[in-house]
Amino acid sequence: MTDTLLHLLTNREALTKDQLDQFVQAQWQRGNHFDHVPLDVLPDYKNFESFSWEKIDCMLTKIVKQQADGLSFGFDMFPPKSAAKGDMHVHPLSSRLIAVLEGYGTAIVQTCSGKMAKKEVGPGDIILFPHATPHCFWGAEEEPMVVEVLLGPYVPFEHPLHTISPNRAKRINLAFPELFQPCEVQELDSLASRVVELQKQGLIELEENHVMDWGDEFIYESGGLEAEAN
Repeated sequence: MTDTLLHLLTNREALTKDQLDQFVQAQWQRGNHFDHVPLDVLPDYKNFESFSWEKIDCMLTKIVKQQADGLSFGFDMFPPKSAAKGDMHVHPLSSRLIAVLEGYGTAIVQTCSGKMAKKEVGPGDIILFPHATPHCFWGAEEEPMVVEVLLGPYVPFEHPLHTISPNRAKRINLAFPELFQPCEVQELDSLASRVVELQKQGLIELEENHVMDWGDEFIYESGGLEAEAN
């Protein structure tokens, strides 16, 4: 897998959402949910300081590039384990390819067999999984962990299907499987409207997204609050 993965990462400028989705799905089905690459094929997140960190869920995030087809590139920063552990969750609409850039932590992801795989990860480690796959991450004891994320597509935090707990996702998928299909970026708004209507009818129930009280120091350092004030 590594040779193919290296080709994908070194040619990311030509990558499409469909290619990412197909690659992630194929490798995950082969049991290749973890891998490792040299750091020199990965970007330096410090070169993107003009993009502010945003607090969502249990992490900080910044999206630095979005293509017309929905494929997006960004960075996430996970808190130290002593601050909080990320809960197990799923992203119903988008696949993920995640590369650890800095720090150490723990990754847990559901494999194609249905079992959960756990790995202590560090710089150069890769974690990938298709849409609607249960997973979670957290940083090591003292320092945060920074990762690059390739998303197919990027789903805004405020979208009702951004993040769902595994048990609730399973129930919704059984009742409304059309909501958990691979998604094109132009379908996001109509899916959101569909979910809102089902909620109004009392047919589905979603958790409220919470923003963790962590990461303000990194937002200040990047000038995020100053940018918001302007």
